Amino acid sequence: MIVGIIYNHLKPNAKQYCNEISSWLKNKKIKVKNISYDLIRNPKVDFIISLGGDGTILRISRMVAKYSIPVMGVNLGTLGFLTDTDMKNVFASLENILKNGIECEERIMLDIEIVTKKGIVKTTALNDCVIRSVYNGRLTSIDSFINKKFLSSYKGDGVVIATPTGSTAYSLALSGPIIYPTLSLFIIAPISPHTLTHRPMILDSDNVLEFTSTDDNKKTDLIVSVDGQESYILDKNKKVKIKLFHKRAKLIRDRNYSYINTLKAKLKWGV
Repeated sequence: MIVGIIYNHLKPNAKQYCNEISSWLKNKKIKVKNISYDLIRNPKVDFIISLGGDGTILRISRMVAKYSIPVMGVNLGTLGFLTDTDMKNVFASLENILKNGIECEERIMLDIEIVTKKGIVKTTALNDCVIRSVYNGRLTSIDSFINKKFLSSYKGDGVVIATPTGSTAYSLALSGPIIYPTLSLFIIAPISPHTLTHRPMILDSDNVLEFTSTDDNKKTDLIVSVDGQESYILDKNKKVKIKLFHKRAKLIRDRNYSYINTLKAKLKWGV
């Protein structure tokens, strides 16, 4: 077995924890690869340990999903909603993997295509894609299409397209529903809509979505944010196209993991 480790350099003691886990694995005769964020090619590992917070696991998932590599999240941050363990029980979790094998929970991802002045950008998102005006505080109008058929013009601060994983992120703050994370659905959630009847909408992930600035916008440039980590300018008369990514993110889960318990513990859900 070969295990890759990626850690967030900005987290206190992250490098130390990386060394501790690496030494533990090597003592178990497991090969270890320390992988940087600059990963481009297939890292040839059985699974990856993500040391950081939710942002770290979002970034890593976008990097390795196309290779179908499972990711084990170790929380070094605050909320740690996507991560399944922390440094207190990481070695027990690894021992369980070595003894019983890897158990994964698969999550859908967004396949995003953005037309920019420099060409077509293709990327993925595990949580969400946010489209808003590049001019902060300015009302914008965004035309939306489902399978090339006009849906609506969203007037307001923008729109969020979220996966079930992202239903507990930005979409939740917009009064979007909590969706069980293994389902295959899209959420369209308007940001501060000018029209009160514009409410969050759930769609089957078989649909292809497109968004563009409406022609009557005085200032038409939009900014497209991917998982809050990548940003691109969407120019006038250009579209962002969103569909289901052909691979799923694989998150390693402990046998005792419960999504409902995570909601209660992390979001105080139902308390």
